[in-house]
Amino acid sequence: MGGLNAALNSGRTSLQTNQKAIEITGLNVANVNTEGYSRQTPHLTPYPALAFGDFFIGTGVTVGSVQRSHDVFLAGQIKDKSMEFGLENSMLNPLAELERVIGIGEGSLSDEFDQFFDAWRQLSTNPGGEVERQAVLQRGELIGRAFSNIYREIQQSVKNVNSTITSKVDGVNLALEEVAQLNTRISALEMSGQDANSDRDRRDVLLKSLATSIGATTFETSTGAASVQLPNGMPLVEMGKANQINAVFSGTDVNLELSFGASTLPLDRNALGGEFRGLYEVRDVMIPDVVNRLDQLAYSFATEVNAMHVSGSGLEPNPTSNLSFFEPPSSHVSQSYPAIGNFGNGQIVLTVGNGEPTIITGLNSLEDIIGAINDPDDGIAGITAEINSNNQLVIRSVSGANVKIDASGLAGGTYAPPTFSSQDYSSNLKLAISETKQIAAGTGSAPGDNTNALAILLLEQKQTLGNDTFVSFYGKIASAVGVEAARNRQAAQGFKDSLVQLENMRDGVDGVSLEEEMINLLKYQRGFEASARFLSTVDEMMATLMTLKR
Repeated sequence: MGGLNAALNSGRTSLQTNQKAIEITGLNVANVNTEGYSRQTPHLTPYPALAFGDFFIGTGVTVGSVQRSHDVFLAGQIKDKSMEFGLENSMLNPLAELERVIGIGEGSLSDEFDQFFDAWRQLSTNPGGEVERQAVLQRGELIGRAFSNIYREIQQSVKNVNSTITSKVDGVNLALEEVAQLNTRISALEMSGQDANSDRDRRDVLLKSLATSIGATTFETSTGAASVQLPNGMPLVEMGKANQINAVFSGTDVNLELSFGASTLPLDRNALGGEFRGLYEVRDVMIPDVVNRLDQLAYSFATEVNAMHVSGSGLEPNPTSNLSFFEPPSSHVSQSYPAIGNFGNGQIVLTVGNGEPTIITGLNSLEDIIGAINDPDDGIAGITAEINSNNQLVIRSVSGANVKIDASGLAGGTYAPPTFSSQDYSSNLKLAISETKQIAAGTGSAPGDNTNALAILLLEQKQTLGNDTFVSFYGKIASAVGVEAARNRQAAQGFKDSLVQLENMRDGVDGVSLEEEMINLLKYQRGFEASARFLSTVDEMMATLMTLKR
C-alpha cells in the first residue's frame, strides 16, 4: 500500500504541476502585447525520493520557480539609447519652429532687407518724389516689424519649451515614487523566496521612461532594489525613498531643482539628460545664440543706416538734418571678444606724444582693453577707446597728440567670435522719423540731390559684419539653424531606428512567442491528461486490492 500511496502522490503533484504550467503559459499568451512584459517559464523540480525496500522511488514533482526571461545587456542598451533618443526627440519641435521663423525666401527678413534697399534705390532716381519717400518710410517700418515678429515668435518658442518642461515634471515624480514602492515590494517578496517577475517588468518600463525623460541611470543593489540617479550622480531613488523634482520659475523661465526633504539643489542642463537636457539645450544655448546674432544684426543695420542718414538733409534743411533714421541703440549695447589661449598674458603698449609708454597687461578681450584705457582713475589721459560697427578696436586722441600702439603682445592670442548684448534690440527696432520730408536723400538742399540715398544704397553690399553684408549675415544665422535642425532630425531618426531594433531584439529574446507558447500549452496539456490517466490507473489498482481483501 505504501507503494500505491506514493504513486497516488506522484500523480497528484504531476496533475497540479502541469495545471500551474498551463496557467503560466496562459499568462504569457495574455500579455503577448503588454509593454515590457518578459516571458515567464516554469522550472519543474522533483520531490526527494524515499526508500522503498532496496531502492528509492520519487514522490512527485513541483514548480520549483517561475523564471523571468531577462537579458541584462539588452536592457542596459535600451535605456542608454532611450536617453539619447529622448534628448534629440525633445528638440525636434522647438528646432522645427525656430527653422520656420528664421527662414530665407519670400516674406523672410532677407526679403525685407532687399525691399528696404530697393526703396532707397527708387528714391535715388527721384529724390523729391512723395511716393518714393513714402515707400522708404514704409519699408523702414516693415523691416523693424519683421525683426520684432521674429523676436516675438522666438520668445513664444521659449514659452512653449517652459510649458513642456513643467508638464513633464509631474509624470517624472510619479514614476520615481512608483519605482520606490516597487523596490520595497520586490525586496520583500524575493527575500521571502517568492518571485517578483511582474513587479520587475513594471519597474523596467518606468526606468526606461525615466532614462528617456531625465537621463536617469540605474544599478541594482544586492536586495533587488534599483538605485536611480541623475547623470551627474545625484540620487533620485534609494531603496524605498524617492526624491522629488520641482519646477520653479526664475523670471520668465522654468528651472528644475531636486528636493531632499527640506533642502533643494538647482539642476542645470549638465545635471540632466534625455528630454529635459534637450529642452534646456534649445532654450538656454541655441535660442539665446540666435537672438544674440539677430540683436547684432539689428544693431549694426541701424547704426550704419543712421550714420549715413544723420550726415544728409531732408527736403528742408532745418530741422530735418542730423536726424537718425532708426531710433539709436541705448548705451547698454556691449560687445565682448574673449581671447582663447592668452589666459591673461596678452598686453598692449600705448604711447601718447612724447610721454612714457603705458603697458596694459592681463587682457582677455577687447572689452578689457577698452575698460583699461577709459578707466577714469587708472586709464590713459588724452585718449579714448571703443569698438566700431566693423568690430574693430578704435583708439582716438582727445588732445590731438600722436598715439603709438604696440599690439605685438596680443599677436599670439586666439580670439573667439564676439558675444553681443543689447537687451533685445532686435525687438525694438523703430523709426526715429515720422514724416517723408525728414528722409535725408541728399547731402545738401539742392533740388534732385540723391547723394545720400546712393550712399545708403551702398550699405546693401557693404561688409559691415566682419566679411558679411546684412543679408549674408542673416543667411548664416538661418543656415546655422537649418543645419542644426537637419542634424537633429537625422539623429532623432537614427536613435529611433536603433531603439526599435534593440526592442525587437529584446522581444525576440525575452518576449512572448505565440508559436512557442502553443507548443508548451500542448506539452503541458498532454502531461495533465497523462497524469489524470495515471491517477485513474492507480485508483483501479487500489480498488482491486481492496476487493481481494474482502
